[in-house]
Amino acid sequence: MFLRGLRRRTGRPVPELVALFRSIVEGGRDYHPIASDFLEHFMDGAGASRTMSRRWLRSFKVIRKAERKNQRRFEGQLIRSARQLREGESSWLHDYWDARINAFIGTELFYVSRMSLLRSQGSFVLTRDGPEVSVSGTVRHRWFDPYDWDRGRWVYIPRHGFVPIAVGRDLVEADEARNFLMESRHVQTLEGRCRDGRRGNEFVWSLVRAGEG
Repeated sequence: MFLRGLRRRTGRPVPELVALFRSIVEGGRDYHPIASDFLEHFMDGAGASRTMSRRWLRSFKVIRKAERKNQRRFEGQLIRSARQLREGESSWLHDYWDARINAFIGTELFYVSRMSLLRSQGSFVLTRDGPEVSVSGTVRHRWFDPYDWDRGRWVYIPRHGFVPIAVGRDLVEADEARNFLMESRHVQTLEGRCRDGRRGNEFVWSLVRAGEG
């Protein structure tokens, strides 16, 4: 096993490092096919960005949790904005929230992207009618992360042991691999009502399914 993760460089011959990553790609196809595909793209993709499947990405609880975190932030803003509206008035709310994501070790998402960001940009209209404020709007979510092998010291890869992050850096410097951007986008709509008082607020989020990735 490689156990030199404390170093910034491995000191190993480049062909040996290439062979290691190629073996990880082949050895992982039956267990983590997406992670293997992205590692292969790191080696062969010349730095071209990759779009992640929305369905695959949102299958992970940590992604949906980040999404819900940003939804709740918007809901809090909408409740506060609704309280300021007078009878018959309407207003717009435009804002964005970022949620940082740390993938759980051992999941396939961990081997694709250990740390990433979900940016949610929202646009909403509020209209008061008596004690009730109707709310509607759209949130555009963008998940993104550079695939760069630059963070951390090492990563445990099944059947290969502890592989230092420095292997990826060495391959980039030797022009045997290229960093690239991973991203995924999806859109949700919101329909809701804010009622005067602490109770009775309702928010219904719906996923826009057109353009499934």
